[in-house]
Amino acid sequence: GSIDSTVRCWDCRSRRPDPIQVLDEAKDGISSVKLSAHEILTGSVDGRVRRYDLRTGQLCSDYIGSPITSVCFSKDGQCVLAASLDSTLRLLDKDTGELLGEYTGHRSTAYRLDCVLNEQDTHVGCASEDGHVYFWDLVEGSLALSLPVGQGVVQSLAFHPRLPCLLVATQGQVTLWREDTFQPE
Repeated sequence: GSIDSTVRCWDCRSRRPDPIQVLDEAKDGISSVKLSAHEILTGSVDGRVRRYDLRTGQLCSDYIGSPITSVCFSKDGQCVLAASLDSTLRLLDKDTGELLGEYTGHRSTAYRLDCVLNEQDTHVGCASEDGHVYFWDLVEGSLALSLPVGQGVVQSLAFHPRLPCLLVATQGQVTLWREDTFQPE
């Protein structure tokens, strides 16, 4: 994904410098790209979440309105989580685009911040400009935890795919947190 509003795909085995496909439907820069076995999920500054199904050649687009900073698939592959610059996370049904949940309480107004689902799809997490990482119960939508990480913007976070561990990046430092105690290691 690029600031030039395109997503470019290369065949790594061919080692050719030219992309095999250019997806140019976005009207503004691409801020986030996630892949599954057969889909490309993108978030764009134009306020749209786009899902390209590579098996069928179809594009599904959902309009959020506020610039998208991060997108991700749920582990079960049924939902899409999108973070935007209006300090709101939105959980969407992947196939219908139906809004399943909204999560607020963090601050996201100027930076590209990551959003995640934990390894069991029970909690939604998001980095914040106020030095915290926030977690909400996926179903209830209630704030489950506000984890203080540092004084500055928390820019990036990622869950381990199987273990209850979280990596957090802020102010040039990466910290590993274990979910059971949320103590840095």
